[in-house]
Amino acid sequence: MTTPTPAQKSFVKSGDEATIICPQCNSAKIIAVRQFRHRLHRLIVKCRCGYSFKVQLEFRRHYRKPTDLPGIYDPVPPAVSGGKAKVINLSLSGACFELRGVHDLQIGQKGVLVFTLDNRKESVLTKSIFIRSISGNRIGGEFVEDRAFDKELGFYLRP
Repeated sequence: MTTPTPAQKSFVKSGDEATIICPQCNSAKIIAVRQFRHRLHRLIVKCRCGYSFKVQLEFRRHYRKPTDLPGIYDPVPPAVSGGKAKVINLSLSGACFELRGVHDLQIGQKGVLVFTLDNRKESVLTKSIFIRSISGNRIGGEFVEDRAFDKELGFYLRP
């Protein structure tokens, strides 16, 4: 039994263009990917050398790191469903976290997410967050920041 070849990731630039590199012959091609933004993110590409391979388009602005970090979410009123949270992934611009129990959060609400990094310092970060997506108890949020860059978070997210 052969294992399927993992899809090559290609990060989409601000002009909705991605650079695709053939793993067989190393030829590179820049392609327009605007038509895939809200639909298909996995493509099968055939190179001019004849080799076919999978490409996953990554439309995110920043690298997202899988995590398992303890935290607390405190919504801005009128929402009242906060409590213990588990941060399941993290980037420079946002976080995805899970809440325990029932909540009444809605897309567009704001709140504060406080979590502890699993680095040597066990840094505690407090982030204002704007809720972008909700799937059951899984909440996706974008950081609302006064400053352009958080040094602790940037260091933690280095690959």
